[in-house]
Amino acid sequence: MILEFIDGPLNGESWEKLCNSCYRNKYQDEHFTEIPAVHNGDAGIEGFTRTGRVYQCYCPEREYSDDELHNHLRDKMTKDINKLISLKYAERLKELGVPRIKEWHFVIPQYKDSRILKHAETKRKEVLEIKKEQPKNYEYIDDEFVIIIKQAEDLKVELSRIIRTSLSDMKLNLAIYHTSSPDWSKCDSEKVSNIKRKVKAIMGGVDESDSDYNDIVDTYIDSYIKGIEILRVLRVSFAEVYEDIYILEQSYKKQVSLKTKMNTDSSINARLFNEILDDFQSKLEQQFTYLNTASVMELKIDLISGWLADCSMEFRSR
Repeated sequence: MILEFIDGPLNGESWEKLCNSCYRNKYQDEHFTEIPAVHNGDAGIEGFTRTGRVYQCYCPEREYSDDELHNHLRDKMTKDINKLISLKYAERLKELGVPRIKEWHFVIPQYKDSRILKHAETKRKEVLEIKKEQPKNYEYIDDEFVIIIKQAEDLKVELSRIIRTSLSDMKLNLAIYHTSSPDWSKCDSEKVSNIKRKVKAIMGGVDESDSDYNDIVDTYIDSYIKGIEILRVLRVSFAEVYEDIYILEQSYKKQVSLKTKMNTDSSINARLFNEILDDFQSKLEQQFTYLNTASVMELKIDLISGWLADCSMEFRSR
């Protein structure tokens, strides 16, 4: 889920800011209009489009149990739908130029069971029943009015783009995958052999029984496995972020390949390797300002593990 990748806690203010940016991005062609909650209030909605979509966002104040979360979501929806059908708010919507409302979006970080969907359908029917009883008073509600629940996962393209382009203070956190010990079965024997051979060359022909050597090999195998999974998730859920990383990684990998293969002095293997680590981290920090520090460190070691596992990075043995 995209929420797992967002660094830092969400609150009502930050969630509203993110949602406004998402809706402006997603519905720009429909002329999305934000309603600031100042001077007579926001009329019970955060914004609207010229095609009849209006939206209200809500972020729970803290972590709740499933039942508590449902109760808060239900109560918030009820309160805001009651505003929508209040004639006082109806007049305010008219003053703001809100067109006939076809869709009312309830935008939340996530929901955990289907009861809120059932409640949304109940409220939809109530709205249409009131409209049927008082058609003139509720002309601003469309005959096909629907309530749609949106969660962060539905806006992951927009959220990723907003964070990536620094339109938000939020950062992405990729350092969320961790295994207590590497599962070597996920790394074929050739890759394992490559990592062990190159680490040994970097460490100056250290004995394979050395505990530090084995810890380092385990770390790089673990990172190689995690790196494959992280890149898979990025490719599926954060295509633009994946493309940014892929382009830099491919470009830098060529330089690494040339630099290490042209080195004929095995006595400087460790120095050369550390120089590559530092320089690559610097490149990541410069280009990926939307990643938190832990993500940069994680990405560095994951990608370098891949270079150790394949033929991109080579070191001559002493």
